[in-house]
Amino acid sequence: MTVHDLISLMGAKSTDPAISQLFETYGLGKPPKTVNANQGSKGFKDKQQNLSFTFKFDITNDRFYPPVSPKKDDYNFESHLSSVVLYSEDRKKTPDPKPAVFWEGFIHPLATYEDCLAFFSLEKNGKNILRKPVSDVAEVVLWLSQDKSRITDMELRLKEDREIFSRYDFNQTSQLNTIKQAYPLLVKWLFDNRYLVLPEDVYREPLSVDHAALVDFTGRYLKNHIWDTQVVDDPELVSFLFKIARSSTITLPGDKKINIYIKTLYIKVAGKAEQRQELYDNGTMDDVDALERSLWLDETQCKVFLQTLTDTFALFKQRVPEELF
Repeated sequence: MTVHDLISLMGAKSTDPAISQLFETYGLGKPPKTVNANQGSKGFKDKQQNLSFTFKFDITNDRFYPPVSPKKDDYNFESHLSSVVLYSEDRKKTPDPKPAVFWEGFIHPLATYEDCLAFFSLEKNGKNILRKPVSDVAEVVLWLSQDKSRITDMELRLKEDREIFSRYDFNQTSQLNTIKQAYPLLVKWLFDNRYLVLPEDVYREPLSVDHAALVDFTGRYLKNHIWDTQVVDDPELVSFLFKIARSSTITLPGDKKINIYIKTLYIKVAGKAEQRQELYDNGTMDDVDALERSLWLDETQCKVFLQTLTDTFALFKQRVPEELF
């Protein structure tokens, strides 16, 4: 088996006969039938050949999304070969044990920096991490030592987008999603500002604040998620979305701090911020969750929430840059 054979297996289901053959070849036992939500992924290592294989289900690539639950229990999922570590330098800098034919037509762990630049079609750029597509679903990522004198690690991995809001945020039946109206309204805001990467004809029909219509739109055009590739190429917008997706605080000039978490913004518009804080301080999390589930904005409040997102984005652009340590 060669590196090109492994490339052809990237993204294959763990139940694919070719994966069974892979496991037999490298003496890895039996491949996993599924991976559960608690595990997230399963890894296997062939120490003799210095190879590691990872299977997972939650892959932010539309070729493998959404994850498939064979028993429809939303716990056990079909898994795919998502990563193969082709080489990893150990402390003793042990030579790679794989035969030369394994690497034929590919970059070899003993390659020089100049060899790497040629393979990746790059000029000297000062970077220690290089990457290159090797198929329509996979890429190779290579790490160099600090002085670029040698390759320290090499991995095949599936191409993935950066997930900002997941399918769980748009799940209308999950008890964990306590503010089901907020995320579809965010889609409305992105649409109204033409921040979504959509065909022009989709923008010709306006979106209302009707919840069912927004849920349907999100499923049809966004596959119930928001990834970085689904919004326009605006670093400030992407950074803003990542911030509001989680409980985040920004600092404005004058050292004023504001929480811009989308849930916080929604609860404020609903007029229940103080009540929620009281329950959080003196009640139980069940009380907090029950309050959040009871909230529902009317049409006027929906418009206020949309304007709040606009105003918050404007404030976000004025933020004091975070210090990186």
